[in-house]
Parts: sequence; structure tokens; C-alpha cells
Amino acid sequence: MSVFKIPTNFCDELRSMMSRFWWNHEERKRGISWVAWKKLCQPKGMGGMGFRDFKLFNLALLGKQAWRLTTAIGSLWEQVMRARYYPNGVFMTANLGYNPSYIWRRLVEARMVLDRGMRSRIGHDRSTRVWRDAWLPGTHTGRVISPCFNGNEDMLVSELMTESTSWDVERLSSLFLPFEKDRIANIRLSQHRPSDIWYWRMEKDEVYSVKSAYKLLAGRDGVEMSGASDWSREMWLWKRLWQVPVWP
Repeated sequence: MSVFKIPTNFCDELRSMMSRFWWNHEERKRGISWVAWKKLCQPKGMGGMGFRDFKLFNLALLGKQAWRLTTAIGSLWEQVMRARYYPNGVFMTANLGYNPSYIWRRLVEARMVLDRGMRSRIGHDRSTRVWRDAWLPGTHTGRVISPCFNGNEDMLVSELMTESTSWDVERLSSLFLPFEKDRIANIRLSQHRPSDIWYWRMEKDEVYSVKSAYKLLAGRDGVEMSGASDWSREMWLWKRLWQVPVWP
């Protein structure tokens, strides 16, 4: 599951087998599914049973390999894939290419996982693109929403800086909406001129993990949750319920 994408039909069959095992109490009799499978896949703290959605879990595992291609620059795995599919570019912008392998097809699909959770920390090299990459702090998507009037959608963030390692305020004012201009201007630039680095926003150590990627794909990253106090109260209630000392 960490290299190949499991066919949808096979995932559905596995889900059906688990559902039948869960609800059928007698042989040769079909039980009634009293709760939707999506609800059962939620954590116990959210009222579910903690089952995994095989499709999302498969994507999260594939995302781990895609993360390695993005961050482990120079490794044997990255060198082989780069030489074959994107010799003059980077993984996140590589095309499917001619006669791609099955593994490469699935890794390209897994880029959508990185698009949702990966962010770029701005340095001074020429790698992060203004309108195509996620690099703007303080937003859910990390992407700029100001329209690209100059037609250069591949413009690099480094082009917004001056030679004295600071932001070009006049150019920021001419390209971005006022609130985005202020957010960009507040990004601190190091005088040591480090390289742009990718980090995973779902973990404190900023390193990709399958667990956090699955949580993100399942819509449990906490961003879209409304009413934090009510949600915490509900989580507390479910945890207390599961801790009640009763027979299974």
C-alpha cells in the first residue's frame, strides 16, 4: 500500500467484508448496517469505532513516498526518479511523461496529499513560485489569492526581494491585495540567505507522517471544525463513555 495504489473495487470489497463481519451475527443471514461506514471510520473520541478508510489510508502511505521525493534531495531514490521523469525540474511540477510506470502514476496522484499539508518556508533560492506553491503563512491553503495581472504565473518568490535581503515593498503593493501584502512583508528573511525548505504543517517536528496525512484526508485536521468549546466538550464526553468499567 505504500508503493502501489490499491484498486477502488478491491478497497470496496475489503470494506464490505469488514462491514459484514461487524453486523452479521449469524451465518447465512444478512445483518442490518445501523450506522454508516463513514461514521464507523471516525475515531472513538468522535463517536465512531476508529476503522480506517482503505482508500484514504492508501493515499496517505503513497504521500510518504512523494514526501521523500520532495525533501530527500540527492538520495538514491530521488536521483533515479528525477533522472527518469523530471531531469530539469522538481517533483511537484513534473508531468506524467511518456510511457510512465505504474509507480510513477500513483506518486503523481499522491501529490494532492502534499498540496494540502505541505508548506514552503521562504529562504533565498529560486524554487518557490508565488502563485503556484503554498508558502503564505496565516491562511488555510497557504496560497496567494491575489490575481496574477502580469501573466507570469511561474514567478518566483525570490523575485519579490531586494539585493539587501528585504522585501520590495513597492512591488508587493503593485502585485498583491493589501492584506496579503502585509502578510508577506511580515515574513522575516534571514541575512544568512538559506534555501527554501518544505515542511509538513500537521506535525510539530514539521516532518510528514502517515497518521497526520490520513487525519488531513479524512477532514479531521481541526481547521474546519466550528465551535471549539462545544467540540472539546463532545470529545470529553466520548472519552468518558469509553472509559466506563463495564463488560465488553
